[in-house]
Amino acid sequence: MFSLTTLCTVCALSFIAVPPKGDESSSEGGKCPVTGLLSSSKKKAPEAVIPAEVGKIAPPFELMDTNGKAHKLSDFKGKTVVLEWFSPRCPFSGKPSGRSVHSTGKIKKLMEDMKKIDENIVYLLIDSSSNVSKEKVIQDAKSCAASMDIKAPMLIDHGGKVGKDYGAKTTPHMYVIDAEGKLRYDGAFSEQAGRENFVLNAVKAIKKGEDPKPSKTKSWGCGVKY
Repeated sequence: MFSLTTLCTVCALSFIAVPPKGDESSSEGGKCPVTGLLSSSKKKAPEAVIPAEVGKIAPPFELMDTNGKAHKLSDFKGKTVVLEWFSPRCPFSGKPSGRSVHSTGKIKKLMEDMKKIDENIVYLLIDSSSNVSKEKVIQDAKSCAASMDIKAPMLIDHGGKVGKDYGAKTTPHMYVIDAEGKLRYDGAFSEQAGRENFVLNAVKAIKKGEDPKPSKTKSWGCGVKY
């Protein structure tokens, strides 16, 4: 039978006997394990994406348009910027249909009305579709722009990073950013009935120095194909 003194001596020696450098194993049976040695192969869990938030600075981005020209959000500081998430394959967006905000002329009228309020306003379309090749996305966007006479730059977000940063869920999904770079509106183009244009209301409010009401609505349309 071990005495108390002998037992304490054994435990003390087991803690002193540190494995050779490079050996990250514990002692047999899990008794008296060596602590403080972490495996370098352990990977960190991916950080969750926190979508853009109304009232805070809009996520920065730099994207190429269908003609290969780069567009950075920071280039438009001092101007109100409207972003439209877009897809030429969606009947609510760029695909010709009686519900399309483009083929029915609703976006064209919105642009005209916004220019009357603020002639320096910037309008950008973003396609985050990633379920087809990047080349196909660019080709379809160009064809849609030509057939619907869309003059605004069409930015390609293949892979969907910017779309995820903003939390874009549908096409269309609209965002309004003020001259200071703050996100002021996030949501639908309008009510589904089309009576109230939320984007135009937001632009009017910003011009008056007021907060858009509502500043956030639930967008509707086709789901973004990340």
